[in-house]
Amino acid sequence: MPRGLPGPGVSALRWAERVTAITEGAINVQVFGAGELVAPFATQEAVESGTAEVYHGSGTWFSGRDIAHAFFTAAPYGLTFDEMHAWMYYGGGQELLDEFTNPRNLKVFIGGGSGLQTAGWFKKPITSLDDLQGLNFRAAGLYGEVLRKLGVNPTSIPPGDIFAALQSGALDGAEWVGPSNDLAFGLQNVAKYMYAPSPVEIYGGIEFGIGMDAWNALTDGQRVMVEAVTEAEANRSSADTLHAHLQAYEKLSAMPDLTIDTFPDEVWTAIQDASREVIEEVKETSDFHRRFVDAYYAYVGQATQYKRFYDTGFLQARQNFIL
Repeated sequence: MPRGLPGPGVSALRWAERVTAITEGAINVQVFGAGELVAPFATQEAVESGTAEVYHGSGTWFSGRDIAHAFFTAAPYGLTFDEMHAWMYYGGGQELLDEFTNPRNLKVFIGGGSGLQTAGWFKKPITSLDDLQGLNFRAAGLYGEVLRKLGVNPTSIPPGDIFAALQSGALDGAEWVGPSNDLAFGLQNVAKYMYAPSPVEIYGGIEFGIGMDAWNALTDGQRVMVEAVTEAEANRSSADTLHAHLQAYEKLSAMPDLTIDTFPDEVWTAIQDASREVIEEVKETSDFHRRFVDAYYAYVGQATQYKRFYDTGFLQARQNFIL
């Protein structure tokens, strides 16, 4: 992603500055933007090979290498960012992440989530399932696989190329993140129909991946410091993005030529059916993926039962308490 990009780009710079500061320069982190050191989606391989020592990016970018990566960014009807943090730190999520990344010379940590994202920006309204047929749509990871089953042609392109592809007509629509990031990219200027929330981009997570050689070269104290800064950044970046989304949504809502809506019911139903198919297909790829997916959705179920009683009722009631 571009250096200093609002949200994830700022998060990477803040993490680097804090790691450098807390270790008093013993660890000096230099940040490169997309394309400055390696191609945008090649960062994980660069760390595995030793070209770089740390990457910062979305798990969906690496889902072609192992589909389990996608779940740490976006999974159909998956964990929200508070639930994801609970699962990772206390519910066994970090252990599963270690299981498939440590053998590839990686120590990976979650770095925060954007929260529920925009389902997509479209040049034409989506009033029925038929309107999705044949659309060229920017979507990565599991969201792309779900949409493919609905007749969409998903393509995964680097974030910096989204605006130009929409403007040129190469894309009929795109998903990126949420209000603040979408507004910063100017998507409202090239696509006048915004649909939310996303059924798949729930956590919207970013991760920090450290080469195992670099990680093992740190002292015990330095590893504690890096882990502490990373956990703090997961919270800070999530809060930063939510705050920015609140302000950006107000701006988008005030634009008279922009239509903001949610998908029609038949699209939601089709997405649910397609999501179940995709999840089952992932489970069939290996014994590890079956264990991984079962553990992930067991936690989703636990969180859903809890929030149905606590969060859902409260949020409905709070709509009547606006001062």
